[in-house]
Order: sequence, then C-alpha cells, then structure tokens
Amino acid sequence: MRFPVETDYRRWRQPIHRHSREDFLALERLPSGLHIIDYGAVELAMLVRNRRAKASFYGFHAAQSPTNRRPVPYFQGRKIAPARMNTVLVTDPSLYLHEDVRVGWFYGNRHIDMLAEFPPIMDRLDALMGAERRLLWGNSAGGTAAFLFAREEDTSVVMNPQVILRNFTWSRVQPWLEHGFGFDPDEYWEGRRYGELHLDLRDRPPRGRLVYCQNRHDDHVQLQLEPLAEVMGVSTEEGDDGRFRLILGDWGRGHIPPPSEVQKGFVEEEVERMLGPAKGWRRWFGG
Repeated sequence: MRFPVETDYRRWRQPIHRHSREDFLALERLPSGLHIIDYGAVELAMLVRNRRAKASFYGFHAAQSPTNRRPVPYFQGRKIAPARMNTVLVTDPSLYLHEDVRVGWFYGNRHIDMLAEFPPIMDRLDALMGAERRLLWGNSAGGTAAFLFAREEDTSVVMNPQVILRNFTWSRVQPWLEHGFGFDPDEYWEGRRYGELHLDLRDRPPRGRLVYCQNRHDDHVQLQLEPLAEVMGVSTEEGDDGRFRLILGDWGRGHIPPPSEVQKGFVEEEVERMLGPAKGWRRWFGG
C-alpha cells in the first residue's frame, strides 16, 4: 500500500511479517523481526526481539525532528533495551498520516484507537514470548505513551514526558489533530478545547512504578511535571518512595534528554529491581 509519507522497511534489516489485526491476535508463534499490522490508512509497526524471556521491554519513540523527517517505520530504544528482556519497539501509527505529522503521542487517530487496540496486542505479544513483566520506556512523547499503556504491575522509565498536551508546542499538536481527526487548522480554539477535554493525563495518572527523569532546564518542569506531581501527591524534589522516583538532571538547555548511556543505566537499575542481579557471565558481558 502507498502512504502519503516515505516508507523504508528494509533499512531495519529484519525479516518482515505482515498481518491483519485478526491474524496477529491468532498467532501461535512469534518470530523476531519487523511485525506490521495493517489498519488500512495506517500501520502499527513493531520491531520485535523474542528472547523468550520472562519480562519485556517496550520502547516508544519521541517526536520526529521538525527539520529532518525519517521514513516510517521509525523506532528508538535499541541502545537502551536490556539484553535480559524481550524487546518490542513501536512506531506511532500517526506518523503515516502526513509529512507534517511528527508526533501523535501513541494515542492513535481516526483509523486506529491505540488506547483500545494496543493493550490486547501487548498481551498477545507477551503471551507468545512467555513474558510476565513489562518495563516501558520513552523520551518526550514516548514517555507519554509509557504512561498510557502501563499496568499496575509495570515499571515505566520516562524522560521529559508530556502530561498536558495543550501545554506543549501547539504547532506540533495541531497537524496531528488536523490529519488524524479532521480538525480544521484554522479553528485554533476547537483544537484547544479538544485538548482540554481529552489530552490531559492528569485525568488518568500513570499506573505502576514510575521513574520520571526530568531535565532541570526544560520548561516541562513547570508545565508538565509540577501539575502531575500535584495530582499524584508526590514531591517535585528528587527522591524515591517506591512508586514514584524523580530524577532531576542537568543535560543541557531546553527539552534535552540524558545521553543514551545514562538512560540505559536508569533502565538497568529498574531491571535489577524487577528481576534481581544478572547471573554468571551475563552480569559481566550483558548477554
């Protein structure tokens, strides 16, 4: 199928497995590779490494650069994913809609309701891989996705996430509303009202253990972190109460995440908390 955006499946150098939604949910085995579920106008693409491990790492990407768009499917997290877990990296289906759509927070669009569709897909993935636990990770909009899909028993590790989408740069939100839901781009207040009603995660605070990593020099401290902390009843000072761990870093001016190796360290700490210390040669060589 042809999409209005550039696609490149071969660059991931993985076997490609295409499915209908019904066929995917009926799978009896899950080979590693690029799995694509066809929703017609968009696709749900997942880069899967099935290690038959007891826990799975789900990685959600940040917004694409406004100046340098990559072909879809688009994945982030390969350098972060722990070797002790299955890996599932996910492309936001809204990136298939139009060149101007660089972010959709994994909410979905008029072709796919991700809040309804993705949880049973995750359940099927884990059943096929034999996984019982999940760690969800993401930067910025990917961190928002980790909030959306975490269960009570899960752990999320997020970097500078958006909590109140109307407080984010509106020029990023508007193309998604226009091409994803048919909002008139000239009706600014119509989109803002939709944001107030539906795009505020304070109405559905994240579940499970949350490791929230926030750059001190980002306006997200005031616009995103502080409003969420007030609703959750947690401190905006660094600390860990078992359910909520806040890490405040100095990673540059603006909306800058920590370097990959720092993020990987945060994730590995949570992996050890979930699964215990790595044993034998795996501890030393990360296998």
